[in-house]
Amino acid sequence: MISKTDTSLLNWIYKHVIDFTDENDNSGLTWESTNKEALSFMNGIPKKEKVQKYGVYSAKSYLFVVDEFDDIKEGLQKGVLSEKTCKMIYTWNSEIGRENWDMDDVMYALYPALGRHISRNFFYATIKNLVDLGVMECVNPETEHGRMYIITEKGERVLGLL
Repeated sequence: MISKTDTSLLNWIYKHVIDFTDENDNSGLTWESTNKEALSFMNGIPKKEKVQKYGVYSAKSYLFVVDEFDDIKEGLQKGVLSEKTCKMIYTWNSEIGRENWDMDDVMYALYPALGRHISRNFFYATIKNLVDLGVMECVNPETEHGRMYIITEKGERVLGLL
């Protein structure tokens, strides 16, 4: 993972994304290019193409190679990536056969206390039960994916009893 403001961004792009010495290169970048020009070039590439062609994902203030799960895990831990973004990257990688991690890895990175290979249906069914009991509440129920939940006052009282 590399910060977009890192002084070695240009070298990183040359290593992972382009070879400006290639006669077919149309990036317009040279060794004299600035980080701002390099970042502008990266931001000009559609997300799906960046992931599928170069294996690079851009999020918030970081760029990283997405076919390495350690980078995905680091992005999750830093809050740079969401589970929804991981699903998107996983799907795009799968379409072209670039894959060495799966959504079980992502779920474990997000929720390590639950262990590997836990059924997501079990996890969501459990949350639904807690919502039905009034212990948790969905703050964005209109959202189909990426719902967020909070503990209710009743939930805080129940947790206080445990």
